[in-house]
Amino acid sequence: MAGFRAKFIFAGALAALLGACHQGPKVVPLKDVAFPVVLIIGSSPRDQVAHAADVEPNQRDLSVMRVETYLGIGDQTLSDPPIVIDSEARIYDMTEIKGQHGSLWMMMNPTGLMPLTFKLTERKEQGLDAARALISACEYLGRDLDGERRVARVQRMAKATSMAGIIALIDEMPPAEDEATGH
Repeated sequence: MAGFRAKFIFAGALAALLGACHQGPKVVPLKDVAFPVVLIIGSSPRDQVAHAADVEPNQRDLSVMRVETYLGIGDQTLSDPPIVIDSEARIYDMTEIKGQHGSLWMMMNPTGLMPLTFKLTERKEQGLDAARALISACEYLGRDLDGERRVARVQRMAKATSMAGIIALIDEMPPAEDEATGH
Protein backbone atom coordinates (compact mmCIF):
# COMPACT_ATOMS: atom_id res chain seq x y z
CA MET A 1 0.00 0.00 0.00
CA ALA A 2 2.83 2.39 0.85
CA GLY A 3 4.44 1.80 -2.56
CA PHE A 4 1.19 2.61 -4.35
CA ARG A 5 0.78 5.78 -2.29
CA ALA A 6 4.34 6.92 -3.04
CA LYS A 7 3.82 6.33 -6.77
CA PHE A 8 0.53 8.26 -6.64
CA ILE A 9 2.19 11.23 -4.90
CA PHE A 10 5.12 11.11 -7.34
CA ALA A 11 2.74 11.04 -10.34
CA GLY A 12 0.78 14.00 -8.93
CA ALA A 13 3.95 16.02 -8.35
CA LEU A 14 5.22 15.20 -11.84
CA ALA A 15 1.90 16.25 -13.40
CA ALA A 16 1.99 19.53 -11.47
CA LEU A 17 5.56 20.23 -12.63
CA LEU A 18 4.76 19.43 -16.26
CA GLY A 19 1.63 21.58 -16.09
CA ALA A 20 3.63 24.49 -14.71
CA CYS A 21 6.14 24.20 -17.56
CA HIS A 22 3.43 24.58 -20.19
CA GLN A 23 1.58 27.50 -18.67
CA GLY A 24 1.44 30.66 -20.73
CA PRO A 25 2.34 34.10 -19.43
CA LYS A 26 0.73 35.09 -16.16
CA VAL A 27 -2.51 37.05 -16.59
CA VAL A 28 -2.65 39.92 -14.08
CA PRO A 29 -5.95 41.43 -12.91
CA LEU A 30 -6.26 45.15 -13.55
CA LYS A 31 -6.84 45.73 -9.82
CA ASP A 32 -3.24 44.56 -9.18
CA VAL A 33 -1.71 47.17 -11.50
CA ALA A 34 -0.11 50.21 -9.84
CA PHE A 35 -1.35 53.44 -11.45
CA PRO A 36 -0.44 55.70 -13.16
CA VAL A 37 0.83 53.57 -16.04
CA VAL A 38 2.64 54.18 -19.31
CA LEU A 39 0.83 52.82 -22.35
CA ILE A 40 3.02 52.13 -25.39
CA ILE A 41 1.17 51.72 -28.66
CA GLY A 42 2.76 50.78 -31.96
CA SER A 43 5.59 48.54 -30.82
CA SER A 44 6.23 46.85 -34.17
CA PRO A 45 7.94 48.15 -37.30
CA ARG A 46 5.16 46.75 -39.49
CA ASP A 47 2.33 48.52 -37.71
CA GLN A 48 0.47 51.59 -38.82
CA VAL A 49 0.55 53.34 -35.45
CA ALA A 50 3.68 55.29 -34.57
CA HIS A 51 5.53 54.23 -31.44
CA ALA A 52 4.00 56.40 -28.76
CA ALA A 53 4.25 56.34 -24.96
CA ASP A 54 1.60 58.14 -22.96
CA VAL A 55 0.56 58.23 -19.32
CA GLU A 56 -2.80 56.80 -18.28
CA PRO A 57 -3.57 58.02 -14.75
CA ASN A 58 -6.15 55.42 -13.73
CA GLN A 59 -7.98 52.22 -14.63
CA ARG A 60 -10.87 54.07 -16.29
CA ASP A 61 -8.57 55.95 -18.69
CA LEU A 62 -6.64 52.78 -19.57
CA SER A 63 -9.93 51.03 -20.35
CA VAL A 64 -10.98 53.43 -23.13
CA MET A 65 -9.29 54.14 -26.44
CA ARG A 66 -9.86 56.41 -29.39
CA VAL A 67 -11.45 54.51 -32.27
CA GLU A 68 -8.66 55.40 -34.71
CA THR A 69 -6.07 54.03 -32.26
CA TYR A 70 -8.11 50.90 -31.62
CA LEU A 71 -8.39 50.24 -35.37
CA GLY A 72 -4.59 50.50 -35.68
CA ILE A 73 -3.92 47.90 -32.99
CA GLY A 74 -6.95 45.67 -33.43
CA ASP A 75 -5.28 43.41 -36.00
CA GLN A 76 -2.48 41.65 -34.14
CA THR A 77 -0.98 40.48 -37.46
CA LEU A 78 -0.12 44.12 -38.24
CA SER A 79 0.92 45.26 -34.80
CA ASP A 80 2.37 43.88 -31.61
CA PRO A 81 0.11 44.22 -28.59
CA PRO A 82 0.26 47.50 -26.69
CA ILE A 83 2.58 47.47 -23.68
CA VAL A 84 1.53 48.65 -20.22
CA ILE A 85 4.21 49.63 -17.69
CA ASP A 86 2.92 50.32 -14.21
CA SER A 87 4.37 52.71 -11.64
CA GLU A 88 6.32 49.85 -10.05
CA ALA A 89 8.04 49.06 -13.39
CA ARG A 90 6.05 45.87 -13.94
CA ILE A 91 5.60 45.33 -17.68
CA TYR A 92 2.60 43.73 -19.37
CA ASP A 93 1.31 43.03 -22.87
CA MET A 94 -2.27 44.18 -23.42
CA THR A 95 -3.87 41.20 -25.17
CA GLU A 96 -7.31 40.04 -26.28
CA ILE A 97 -8.41 43.63 -26.79
CA LYS A 98 -12.08 43.95 -27.64
CA GLY A 99 -14.03 47.13 -28.23
CA GLN A 100 -17.46 47.46 -26.68
CA HIS A 101 -18.99 48.76 -29.92
CA GLY A 102 -19.26 47.33 -33.41
CA SER A 103 -18.30 48.58 -36.85
CA LEU A 104 -21.36 50.76 -37.38
CA TRP A 105 -20.77 52.66 -34.12
CA MET A 106 -17.09 53.10 -35.03
CA MET A 107 -18.00 54.49 -38.47
CA MET A 108 -20.40 56.96 -36.85
CA ASN A 109 -17.83 57.94 -34.17
CA PRO A 110 -14.41 57.74 -35.86
CA THR A 111 -12.76 59.92 -33.22
CA GLY A 112 -14.86 58.72 -30.28
CA LEU A 113 -13.66 57.01 -27.14
CA MET A 114 -14.59 53.35 -26.99
CA PRO A 115 -14.65 51.24 -23.82
CA LEU A 116 -12.40 48.17 -24.03
CA THR A 117 -11.93 44.85 -22.41
CA PHE A 118 -8.49 43.26 -22.43
CA LYS A 119 -6.10 41.03 -20.55
CA LEU A 120 -2.73 42.04 -19.16
CA THR A 121 -0.09 39.32 -19.47
CA GLU A 122 3.21 39.66 -17.67
CA ARG A 123 6.23 40.05 -19.94
CA LYS A 124 9.46 38.19 -19.34
CA GLU A 125 11.52 41.36 -19.01
CA GLN A 126 10.68 43.44 -15.94
CA GLY A 127 12.10 46.35 -13.98
CA LEU A 128 13.20 49.94 -14.40
CA ASP A 129 15.92 49.30 -17.00
CA ALA A 130 13.57 47.29 -19.23
CA ALA A 131 10.86 49.95 -18.85
CA ARG A 132 13.32 52.74 -19.68
CA ALA A 133 14.51 50.89 -22.82
CA LEU A 134 10.96 50.33 -24.09
CA ILE A 135 9.90 53.93 -23.45
CA SER A 136 13.10 55.48 -24.85
CA ALA A 137 12.57 53.64 -28.14
CA CYS A 138 9.25 55.43 -28.70
CA GLU A 139 8.98 58.09 -31.37
CA TYR A 140 6.56 60.16 -29.28
CA LEU A 141 6.71 60.66 -25.52
CA GLY A 142 3.58 62.14 -24.03
CA ARG A 143 2.47 65.28 -25.77
CA ASP A 144 3.81 65.82 -29.28
CA LEU A 145 7.37 67.08 -29.11
CA ASP A 146 9.85 68.05 -31.74
CA GLY A 147 12.90 65.82 -32.13
CA GLU A 148 15.18 68.04 -30.05
CA ARG A 149 12.83 68.06 -27.06
CA ARG A 150 12.31 64.31 -27.35
CA VAL A 151 16.07 63.67 -27.28
CA ALA A 152 16.45 65.92 -24.22
CA ARG A 153 13.60 64.08 -22.50
CA VAL A 154 15.19 60.68 -23.22
CA GLN A 155 18.51 61.94 -21.82
CA ARG A 156 16.78 63.05 -18.63
CA MET A 157 14.93 59.73 -18.51
CA ALA A 158 18.28 57.88 -18.53
CA LYS A 159 19.08 59.57 -15.21
CA ALA A 160 15.70 58.83 -13.59
CA THR A 161 15.97 56.55 -10.58
CA SER A 162 12.32 55.55 -10.36
CA MET A 163 9.32 54.82 -12.52
CA ALA A 164 7.62 57.84 -10.92
CA GLY A 165 10.41 60.03 -12.33
CA ILE A 166 10.02 58.54 -15.81
CA ILE A 167 6.24 58.96 -15.70
CA ALA A 168 6.65 62.61 -14.66
CA LEU A 169 8.97 63.22 -17.64
CA ILE A 170 6.55 61.66 -20.11
CA ASP A 171 3.62 63.59 -18.71
CA GLU A 172 5.31 66.99 -18.35
CA MET A 173 4.02 69.85 -20.42
CA PRO A 174 6.52 71.15 -23.00
CA PRO A 175 7.63 74.71 -22.27
CA ALA A 176 5.73 77.50 -23.97
CA GLU A 177 7.33 78.73 -27.19
CA ASP A 178 8.51 81.92 -25.50
CA GLU A 179 10.26 79.95 -22.74
CA ALA A 180 11.93 77.58 -25.21
CA THR A 181 13.30 80.30 -27.46
CA GLY A 182 13.83 83.02 -24.91
CA HIS A 183 11.61 85.45 -26.84
